[in-house]
Amino acid sequence: MNFLLAPCLAFFSSSLFAQSVAVARLSDITIPAQGLIVFKQQEKLKASFDGRVETVNAQEQTWVKAGQPLAYLADIKTAALLDYRGMTPKQAVLDRWKSVYSLMKVDCPQDCLIIRRFVSEGQRIKTGDPLFQVSYRLALVGKIPPEYARYVKDGQDLLFWPASNSLKKKKTLIQNYSLNQTVSPPTGVFTSFIPVRHYPQELQWAGRITLAHDVLAVPTSSLIAYQGKVFLPMEVVSGITTKELTEIKASEAVTDHSPILILKDVELNKAFRYDPKHALSLMPAISTAPAVSQSPTSRAASAPQAASPKKPQGPSFWERLKAVKPLPSRNQQRQSDSDEDYGN
Repeated sequence: MNFLLAPCLAFFSSSLFAQSVAVARLSDITIPAQGLIVFKQQEKLKASFDGRVETVNAQEQTWVKAGQPLAYLADIKTAALLDYRGMTPKQAVLDRWKSVYSLMKVDCPQDCLIIRRFVSEGQRIKTGDPLFQVSYRLALVGKIPPEYARYVKDGQDLLFWPASNSLKKKKTLIQNYSLNQTVSPPTGVFTSFIPVRHYPQELQWAGRITLAHDVLAVPTSSLIAYQGKVFLPMEVVSGITTKELTEIKASEAVTDHSPILILKDVELNKAFRYDPKHALSLMPAISTAPAVSQSPTSRAASAPQAASPKKPQGPSFWERLKAVKPLPSRNQQRQSDSDEDYGN
């Protein structure tokens, strides 16, 4: 039994106290992001008269250019004329009577996205009936966790994709970023417009925000937080070494590809693994309460009463000073050391 127990203990102890070495690298620092896609600047295109829908040229989930016809409408008289044209083609009738009767074109004043179509060809319409639901802009609405909120700002790169398909990536910028002070600690919120023609396959999106480009970075797990400070175990060149102290001959700053030691949690003892959430405890508290001015009278009334001075206990300072024995001189100290080492 003992011959099986020894290898097991050796295995677990070696795995428990195993070390790993990483390197510092020039890298982009990114954080994950997620949110929803919303349709901005929506509008319903409606019929301006009673009549009929003659043709429909636009489909849902498509972008159309400004002025491009979405549909053609005919008023009641034109619709009746087209119904009784006999064997004459519709276009021939329209060309013959276009100076008197004409079809009305439905279009967008600027590039728009067709969200919904309410009509079809041949459908009767009345004044005010909706024809199309369109949007002129799409936006990404996202939230940033508190541990990252203080690092995000407008103009940073945002790479996003559908939540269920990470292969279709698109790029935009962080815009309209602000801190939500109604929660503690504050979270970050932003609304970024999508500058390209894009129809979302799904409204939920995921992505990542680039906080910094080509900065010297180390693995977060290599940092050790202890007594309110953050330490980085790194390779140094040592000189004279005693049980108490070791001379550091050379300690270079962390540069690209500097080796970094990553310790296991069990070896940290009273220290703990550094985590971005711990940085929140170092941030100054944000007070949202309005300042209340007080008059001199109210301040005097609210000020605590000064405590009466206590009488000193025991001998005074001068009495304690007289009782202090003078220190021995250097020669007396050396003589005392010699007496202890070699005897009188």
